[in-house]
Amino acid sequence: MTSISHNSASAPKMSRRDMLRTGTIGAATVAASTVATARAGMAQSGAAAKELEGKTAFITGGARGIGLASAEEMARAGANIVLFDIATREVPHVQYPLSSPDDLAQATARIEAHGVRCLAVQGDVRDLQAQEDAMAEAVATFGGLDIVLANAGVSQAGRIEEFSANEMSTQYEINVAGMVKTTQAAVPHLRANGGGRIIYMSSGLGRVGNDLFPVYTSTKWAVIGFAKSAALSYGRDNIMCNVVAPGLVRTPLADNPVILGKMLPDHPAPTFDAVSALLEPGNPIPVGHHKVEDIAKAVMFFAGDATRNMTAEVLDVSYGSAARNIG
Repeated sequence: MTSISHNSASAPKMSRRDMLRTGTIGAATVAASTVATARAGMAQSGAAAKELEGKTAFITGGARGIGLASAEEMARAGANIVLFDIATREVPHVQYPLSSPDDLAQATARIEAHGVRCLAVQGDVRDLQAQEDAMAEAVATFGGLDIVLANAGVSQAGRIEEFSANEMSTQYEINVAGMVKTTQAAVPHLRANGGGRIIYMSSGLGRVGNDLFPVYTSTKWAVIGFAKSAALSYGRDNIMCNVVAPGLVRTPLADNPVILGKMLPDHPAPTFDAVSALLEPGNPIPVGHHKVEDIAKAVMFFAGDATRNMTAEVLDVSYGSAARNIG
């Protein structure tokens, strides 16, 4: 695990919950009164407090795609962000290039442009120690951990008999075991914080069968099963565990020559737009794919106050295709 960069211009603020826990609330009364007065002045001037102000969100696979879009959505809501990403282009037994160190650096700049602080860590979700170290650094930097988005994942396409043992193992180690390890690393910090949110990224393919993505589909079913188990395990700790299950999204996971070539084997020059156009007529609404921003808003729903007492839920974001699933 390598810490890439972070903005440490200001010390982490102690929340009221931290003050109560450490017994420093009395010493902070004057400061709290000052903050309250300032906030009242802001309200009078038309400035509203941001929903995630002062919170910290940890995102795996945060250098690009849904992870980055979700990080930006939470940054706009005031959260400080930790981007944890492998940032390594070529990973054995993955069929297409992953993110790069430059992607992670650019993502950090985009987050900090929203006026929040960002810690970027290069690491692999398959490495529990790397995640534990990154979360400990996040807590040391920002004072706590509130939201975790278990998003890192890879896709592979092909017939069942085409997959090697290493290709199958890699998908399961990243897509399933990686999310289990994210949870293991996060729960002690969320407990210490009095609760929080873990949001798991599954897929619309985690609700059905699929002969082109058979192994990937099975990993995304597993994510839902694990998330529901986590909800049962940690509900009494006030840790809400929920799932977002997107349909096709324009991300590097789908929009790359290898995957597109598998999806359109007879097409002379397969493109993501061609796949989207092929899917659109079969959907209840005339949409063939989502933008990453659409999925980020679903993530924000589970991160925000509206879902403070919701857990074990799966939110399908799939242009109506879930209408054909069993209830």
